[in-house]
Amino acid sequence: MPIEFRLPDHLVQDAVVAHAVPARYRKLRLPIEDTETLFVSGKWGTLLKQKVKVADSFYCEIYAEPTADVDIQISVTTPVIIMQTMVTGNVRVSYSDKRMQLQPGKVGMQYLTPGIVYTVSLAGGQQYRSIYFQTPVVMLEELADTYPQINDMLETVKTGSGFSTHLPYIRLSAAMRSEMEKMKNCPLTGQARAQYYNNRISDVVIAYLDSMHRITLQDSRLILLHEKEIDEFIERVDKCPEEHVNVEQRAHALGLTERALENAFKLKLGSTVKIYILQQRVQKAKQLLLATMHTVTDIAMEVGYSDPSYFIRIFKQTEGVTPGRYRSDHSAAI
Repeated sequence: MPIEFRLPDHLVQDAVVAHAVPARYRKLRLPIEDTETLFVSGKWGTLLKQKVKVADSFYCEIYAEPTADVDIQISVTTPVIIMQTMVTGNVRVSYSDKRMQLQPGKVGMQYLTPGIVYTVSLAGGQQYRSIYFQTPVVMLEELADTYPQINDMLETVKTGSGFSTHLPYIRLSAAMRSEMEKMKNCPLTGQARAQYYNNRISDVVIAYLDSMHRITLQDSRLILLHEKEIDEFIERVDKCPEEHVNVEQRAHALGLTERALENAFKLKLGSTVKIYILQQRVQKAKQLLLATMHTVTDIAMEVGYSDPSYFIRIFKQTEGVTPGRYRSDHSAAI
């Protein structure tokens, strides 16, 4: 398996594993010959993974339906670059000291490196579906002159530096969605099938890079003109994440469109303004939980949440535990 998925150890013991798609999920079955299926279920919920080799690459779909909050660990044994889109569900991916938020209807390119464990956090009661496929390095090298944004990623692959990198997640266009659907309905065999899949993968990758390139060109000029103001805005968020931010008003105050300000954050921090503020609020809350004896309600107010219940839910989605549990666990460690 190019990419390995693993449940937490305490869930593995009770997991039931099957290699066929249950009748209830038959509509999700990939109609591609030789598809490998893994269906894992337990009290925590269900996970369906389908993977098939296509030409010199692989195509994979993941469907998860957790009944409780669960973290899934992902790792690779060899370097791999993937194109990934979230069809449904909003997930948080954390690795090393970084975090990413994958939103539905968005597509991006990610370099996964051996030695790094990626934790995907799923919230109970929601449905998640993700599609990804391997992007051949040779193909990207051929496109590097036209799309220089991928050079840093290729350099990381070449040097094996151990860093995980990604390109911005942008809206999944109708053209990209159509090409990905075609991958699942190929009647060809033999060399014709391999050539067909290579063409489909190439079309999706080029459509993504072209869209990202146009967005970057349009916004980069404005971003460069206002880089000092943007950096000051980021510093203000770091210092006072509890302050309410209206992204549209802030963008206009900087002389930017709302999209340009969002893209500036994505290019600089790999995150939207809203998600970055949320992350900084949680970081400040963690510091207050350990450095003070303030109640969770008081801390919620201090980091910008008037509703303690909402704050607790956000904290748990981000850290995997409630604020009270985080305080008791880390206080015990200290």
